[in-house]
Parts: sequence; C-alpha cells; structure tokens
Amino acid sequence: MFQLLKTFITVYETRNFTHAAEILFLSQPTISLQIKKMEEQLQTSLFERSGKQEIRPTEEADFFYPRALQIMATWDDTASRIKEKENFREHIIIACSHTCGVYFVPAIIAYLVAQHPTVDFTLQMMNSEEVIHQLEQNKADIGFIEKAGRSETLHQQEIYQDELVLAGNPDSAYWLLREEDSGLRLMNENYLKLHNRNPHLIHVNNNEMLLSLLDQGVGQAIVSKLSLRKDSTWQELPENNHRFFYLMTPNHAFRDIIKNILASIATYLAKNS
Repeated sequence: MFQLLKTFITVYETRNFTHAAEILFLSQPTISLQIKKMEEQLQTSLFERSGKQEIRPTEEADFFYPRALQIMATWDDTASRIKEKENFREHIIIACSHTCGVYFVPAIIAYLVAQHPTVDFTLQMMNSEEVIHQLEQNKADIGFIEKAGRSETLHQQEIYQDELVLAGNPDSAYWLLREEDSGLRLMNENYLKLHNRNPHLIHVNNNEMLLSLLDQGVGQAIVSKLSLRKDSTWQELPENNHRFFYLMTPNHAFRDIIKNILASIATYLAKNS
C-alpha cells in the first residue's frame, strides 16, 4: 500500500509517468500498473492523459493528494519513533518567511523548547510562497509568513500586527527592493507608485544584506520596525504602515504533537499580545 501511495504522490507532483519512473527507479509499465491498482482500490480514475507524455490529475486525485501526504507522514513518523524507542523523540519542521524567521519566531521557539523538551525542531527560512508550498506538500508542519496566501488545504490565522517604517538615507537616489515573492516587495512598489517616485533600483534577495546597505547610507526601503538596528535612520509612514504576520497550519493536524505545539503557540501569543 505504501509503495502505491509513494507512486501516486510522485506521479501527481511530476505530472509524468516517465519522470516518476526515473525518480522512483522503476520501469514506466510498473508505474502505470501501480497507479491502476490504486485506482481499482479507490474505485475512481486519478489521472487523465493530456498528451503523449503529460497527464492531468482528476478532481479525485486533487482531493486524495494532501491526504496521501498525511498518510505517508504519519507512517514515517511512526516508523521513526519506533526505531528511536529508547527516547521516542518527536520531530517538528517549522518554515518561516525571512522577517518572521529572524525577528519574530525565535522568541516563540524559545518558549516551545522549554515546553516540549522531547521535541527536535528544524527551522527553515524561505519566502512566504515557498512556506505555503512546503506545507501543502507536507514537507513542513507549521509555517509563519508575512504575506497572506491562499490554499484550500491550509488554515491561515493573523497573529501579529507588524509596524512598517521608511528606513535609510532620505537623500539617496537609490531604492532597495526585495525579490518578487517577498512580503515587502509589493509594499515598496505601491509606495513608489503612490508618491510618483522613480528612483534607481537595487534588487536584494536577502533582508540582512538590505539592512546593512541601508546602514551604509545606500538607498531607502520600507522595512519592518522589528528589523531596525539601534542606530538605524528611519521615519514613520503616513499611510499603509501596518501588515500582519500569519500562522499557517494544515486544515487537519493528525499528529498529536502538532496539536500540542499549536496549543503552546496559542498560549505564548495570548501571553505576549
């Protein structure tokens, strides 16, 4: 059964039997046979061919995919805990967008570590869109993002109102912009349009580098007030000066430890609101 699930997940993600066979080190006929067996067990069609190589998942496959990921994750977690039967430690993966990950989440992690001493945490930083993607594919358990997203399989909760400020040298001819998927990119672009400004642009894909450039007197940028250093030059924004941080979780948290971690996060937020 688990091999059939693994094959289904790989075919769903690649949309191609040949690529799935290469990834799983199986023959293409074997992949086709396993998908057929899965369809027979579920009594439904999972894929439709849309060309010589490309296939398209059915609505039933879209429904089944996140649940298949959860089944495999539960199995992997169970097998891991049995192998480590001497301590039965749990493992939680938390994905964070950059500003959340550097300036907001560490205090939460310190609280969680104290409350859950038998849990091993893995922290990953990426942009907000990638956090959502990791959660949807069950490659992360909990996410913190600074850019609202949409996902049918995830629950999104506002947890913090972040204050935005205009930082940097006001006389500079340059403006610093993060990458397109960054939570602050759109904020900066809207500000420039609203105020009819057309500065020279410097694109930076790392928030710490951007802040260091600002401290060196290179350019301006709208940033989170949380990220300012003691000697940073900044001014308040007259409008659009707030945004939210969001907690992203699967609609159905099947592992008890995830439910316990989320309860602890809720307690921390209530104490520090």
